[in-house]
Amino acid sequence: MDQVAGSTTPAVGERDAGATSPDQANIPAHDRDARIKALDEWLAERSLGGHWQHRQRPVKLRPQVWPWQDIHAGLMEAGEAVRLGADTLRRTVQLVNPALGTGERRGTSRTLQMSVQLVKPGELAQCHRHTAQAIRFVVQGHGAYTTVEGERFLMEPNDLILTPGWTWHDHTNATDEPVVWLDGLDIHLATWLDAQFQVNYSSFSQPITKEDGASGAALSVARPAAPAAHPWPYPPYRYSWADTYPTLLRLAESPSAEDPFDGVLLEYVNPLTGGHTLPTMSCRVQLLRPGHSTRAHRHTGTTIYHVVQGRGQTEVEGTAYAWGSRDCLVVPSWQFHRFRNDSADEAAILFSMTDIPVLEALGLYREEEEDERGE
Repeated sequence: MDQVAGSTTPAVGERDAGATSPDQANIPAHDRDARIKALDEWLAERSLGGHWQHRQRPVKLRPQVWPWQDIHAGLMEAGEAVRLGADTLRRTVQLVNPALGTGERRGTSRTLQMSVQLVKPGELAQCHRHTAQAIRFVVQGHGAYTTVEGERFLMEPNDLILTPGWTWHDHTNATDEPVVWLDGLDIHLATWLDAQFQVNYSSFSQPITKEDGASGAALSVARPAAPAAHPWPYPPYRYSWADTYPTLLRLAESPSAEDPFDGVLLEYVNPLTGGHTLPTMSCRVQLLRPGHSTRAHRHTGTTIYHVVQGRGQTEVEGTAYAWGSRDCLVVPSWQFHRFRNDSADEAAILFSMTDIPVLEALGLYREEEEDERGE
């Protein structure tokens, strides 16, 4: 066996953990430091490391608010300067957590990316598919559509449309006004797992092979008791705001529906299983009553928010982050946070996406409430 500083490497399990042998106790500190340094170099040459070596801790993600006026201004300039198709497959402005920088690791979080996409009148975004799961939450525009696996999903403000992993999808704006929506993807998680793949369709767009509303009809609450097996465990689906908003308001009529940490909270559930929206992401919408403040808690899992209406603030780790209509914000994992609606007469509504399903599936989800002393 190779030697390190004139001594053979110790056998695994030769001594109990934490024990100090007499010969170790008699070694002068400077000699021991030199010996450990030599051992570290010997291990490094062989792509090995020791548990005693210090590791650089990952940077702590920061809460952040992105004002809509900044997002929109950047998006409109991109609409003039960046050609869809010639310069980029998708024209998006990405929300970047300042703690992650602007290099290859940039993202809204380590697992999730929230971006804002613009498709101008008459434009078509090329058809492709990828292993990353994706959602679209429409911000503005009427009548454009995204096609997923041969079905058109019309896009109206505040609609949520699912593009599950590895489904063909393209976007078409045949109207005379621009359409803008939020793009949410778990692409950073897929990339860190070395499982992100993407391919383009054989033609620029895919054929429409299904009637409009086919998925909604097949997967609605009133459906056959024994429906045929669906090809996708997490199917393409459109949650219409025309259905979601009245449901949220009806829920808000019941005082018992109040969540102490998030106000009135709805989850967009999987229409097949009733579980989370997608395997790696949960989408939610919450209502904060006028003047209402929630209690503070923290949990594993990062959540990214978009303000549908209203104004207020989110306090994260003792710092208040103010937000208004259409602003976006991120609350990183395991940081105490609470919400406040600053309006005395208007409800605040926030759409959100979170990676909590990943934490739950891996047995890593944890949640705790901040006590009355704020400790």
